[in-house]
Amino acid sequence: MQGNIDYNSFRLSSGGLFHSLLQRLHIQQPGRYSLRRRNVVLIILCWLPLLLLSMIEGNLFNAAIELPFVYDPTPYIRYLVVLPMLVNADLIVDKLITSMLQSLRASGILGDDNEGLYRQYVEKLSHRKDSAIADIIIIVISYGMVLVLLANVDQLAVGTGFSNWMTNEGGNGPELTAAGWWLLLVSSPVLQIIMYRWFWRFYLWCEFLFRVSRLKLVLQPTHPDLAGGLGILRNSESAFILIALAFGALLSVGLAEDIMHTDTTLKQTVPAIATYIILAIIIMSLPMTFFTRQLLEARRWGRVVYGDLGYRLSKAFDKKWGDPLDQSSGVELLKTADSSTVCDYADIYDVVNNMRFAPLSLKGYIRQVIMLAFPFVPLILTEYSLQDIVKRILTTVV
Repeated sequence: MQGNIDYNSFRLSSGGLFHSLLQRLHIQQPGRYSLRRRNVVLIILCWLPLLLLSMIEGNLFNAAIELPFVYDPTPYIRYLVVLPMLVNADLIVDKLITSMLQSLRASGILGDDNEGLYRQYVEKLSHRKDSAIADIIIIVISYGMVLVLLANVDQLAVGTGFSNWMTNEGGNGPELTAAGWWLLLVSSPVLQIIMYRWFWRFYLWCEFLFRVSRLKLVLQPTHPDLAGGLGILRNSESAFILIALAFGALLSVGLAEDIMHTDTTLKQTVPAIATYIILAIIIMSLPMTFFTRQLLEARRWGRVVYGDLGYRLSKAFDKKWGDPLDQSSGVELLKTADSSTVCDYADIYDVVNNMRFAPLSLKGYIRQVIMLAFPFVPLILTEYSLQDIVKRILTTVV
């Protein structure tokens, strides 16, 4: 991305070793998202072998083990729900990030002197996201986790002596089944690589916003978004919410296993769920606070300027219409726009006075809490059947 930057074609999701590999294998078509093709290929690679190998080994419906493959929710959630969510996030993230890049450039917020620096920051963002070194490190970390699990195969069992489709009881303790080997060597690392790539790209976006926040921005205290014109950055939270939902789904299925196979109760999982939602919101909101200093300065400046203007406007209004002995002033006032001017100014001053310390909003937080809590709703079914829930609802209503 050198010279004149085409902000319309910028894609945060593209680039890197993994993306190049998908193109070489014709899974990812150049210039296109190929979401359906990638979904199908990755599901065939990560989930279907687990099903087939479990069937071949007799662990699909095996009543002799406590957790056959067909009754284990983990592979379904991981590779039929979470994996497609992470793949389909490309389209959402890229569209929102592109809109933010375009808006920051076209809005005038950058001023006349920062266009060159802004272009350099976008070029650096593009270069960093295309780095193969980052993907290599991600692969090393993912397979490092595999080595840790191989050294502790017994941890794949839910509890002591708990039999499942991933392990068999051998002479020296639990041993991996063929499906278990595929899970550790292929399915789990692929899921981790895709998720860690999104974590890396979120960090790059935060780094980019930090650089932009160091520029001397031309913020408008009277902008109706209450963020000096930076309201477009709220799309940043929406862009990465799908990644947070995917991670929440992984946590949810882990908690579901604890509830179903240990003494953990649904009530005991509430602190973990609340902690996750709070941390997710803090992490997604953190980049917005980079602009706090400039927003506070803009609000302080706006209060001084428009406060002085308000005083002069009020003084002029009172001087013209504030004479109690003038019996005609009320009738004459209806024929002028003076009162409307004062009211309009009051609205403008409210906007300046209510400027936020960051491009955030209470409605946005509420929306995030609802969305982040959604993956944990099915946990209710681990302690209450659907029939019990319906009965409770009907009893409450009736």
